[in-house]
Amino acid sequence: MSNQAPVYDVIGLGFGPSNLAIAGASLEKAHGSSPISIDKWLFIERHPEFRWHPGMLLAGARMQISFLKDLATLRSPQSPITFISYLHSQNRLVDFINRGSTIPTRKEYSDYLSWAAQYVQDKGVKVAYGEQVIALHKRDSRTIEVHASVLSTGEHVVRLAKNLIISPGGSPCIPRPLAATCTRGRTIHSSTYLPSVESLLDSLQSSNPCSRPLRIAVIGAGQSAAEVVIDLHSRLASIPVAGEKTHTLDMIIRKGSLKPSDDSPFVNEIFNPETTSAIFGLSSPSTRRRVGLEYANANHGVVNRQTLQSLHQIMYDQKVDEGIRKRTGRPTPSTKPKFTIQNYSEILSAESGENPGASHAEVLPHECLENTTLVLQQTLTGEVYEKSYDAIFCATGYERRSWLRLLAMSSIGKHFGLDASAQDCVRLEVDVEADLQERGIDEDVDPTFECVDNCTDGECSANASSTGTSTPTTSQGTSNWPSPTSRAEPMKKLYISRAYQLLPRTQETQETLEARIYLQGVVEETHGLSDTLLSVVGIRAGEVVEDLCAHFASDVPM
Repeated sequence: MSNQAPVYDVIGLGFGPSNLAIAGASLEKAHGSSPISIDKWLFIERHPEFRWHPGMLLAGARMQISFLKDLATLRSPQSPITFISYLHSQNRLVDFINRGSTIPTRKEYSDYLSWAAQYVQDKGVKVAYGEQVIALHKRDSRTIEVHASVLSTGEHVVRLAKNLIISPGGSPCIPRPLAATCTRGRTIHSSTYLPSVESLLDSLQSSNPCSRPLRIAVIGAGQSAAEVVIDLHSRLASIPVAGEKTHTLDMIIRKGSLKPSDDSPFVNEIFNPETTSAIFGLSSPSTRRRVGLEYANANHGVVNRQTLQSLHQIMYDQKVDEGIRKRTGRPTPSTKPKFTIQNYSEILSAESGENPGASHAEVLPHECLENTTLVLQQTLTGEVYEKSYDAIFCATGYERRSWLRLLAMSSIGKHFGLDASAQDCVRLEVDVEADLQERGIDEDVDPTFECVDNCTDGECSANASSTGTSTPTTSQGTSNWPSPTSRAEPMKKLYISRAYQLLPRTQETQETLEARIYLQGVVEETHGLSDTLLSVVGIRAGEVVEDLCAHFASDVPM
């Protein structure tokens, strides 16, 4: 079967914004004497069509970045796949200008990305939709076998790649105590919020004939969590309740309060393209980590001020209603759910069952809502308490390690010191002590890639690449990667170049690996806070394509 497998110069695993930007940059390079032959490029995508965060395309939700930070403008303003080109093609350019804002809605930006995906395909870019990459194997030093499964039929497809570009995105991360409850369908990650919420609420109503108040929890303190709360607050208000009680909506957070994102001009410079080189060039992982922590409030676990204001207004209106009721002695005619923020709260455990802890006064015997009881701890006082919920929504982020699992399970892994038995103790951190001393790098590090400046093959003792999955192969479960404080054995260590190429370690095996593997969106530790964001996809795509072109030009004709 493998003898008949087609051979590609480049196979991209995943076809989200990162590899879409790669496709656009490669198209613009594929002309004249360019070494790029676009018919020898292929992208493999798990979804049946182009999708970008469909679970969070909430009405009115806005992007957090300027439209100019699109797939191409910062790299090439003349590119045919800029956001302005999209607006012009849709006859909305003037209307967008008249809006008076540089921030598009999430719905429009999603449509822009879909338009760009169709554009590059119309120009010859090949995309194999509906396929899941299941394995990678080394064919020879220059070629990697990419094994995929066609999700609709189960067909096994094998292709050969001379280079891989891995853009795996993130796999939904569920808090460990809640992992077992996901199979029951009432613990849902925000990544599938929109496709799930309506049917879930309908199911809760149909299982609740006496219309008792529903109890809903949202876990998380970031932008997605806040948006889910606002949307649920509106939806719950339309669900009837028997008597004078109301639904309850709890937001469970570890922090003391929700924190605003800092998008001020000077802070935003952390997302500038040149900052990537500055971060990469720092002398030690601990220094890069310190910079990342300083700017964490620009992206991680924060909420934009407009959304914060909307949430606060919900709570204030609630207090107004309570005040009126106390003053007049009459209930206010409000169907809105009671919203609370459970701050400084840590989830210790979770257990599913029918109406756990509910009294007969609250629930009649024929009401069989299956609830989840959370055991929580107030981290300031140490108090442990329980709360039961009919549904739980986890806006708890994503883990970005699926590419490591795929690599560790492959015959390529040995070139990076990885194997199946070691895949759970892999950390992306500094390499061997001797190498650290040679390059004057501090040993005191937390999880991070080690950086190696761009070099030609053979100039580094740590040499070329690692890989990951197409779109995430992991299920919506917890990340099983150990924390730095819990590891009991030495972690494996990997190198990455400034041009996003993972570099094999020649000392690990007598064999060589000349096939190159590039990573996108999973190297925040070495390339800075913007690596997982849209801010640098255009610039980064250009850098990867330029590096590939230089490799093609110095290689024997393909």
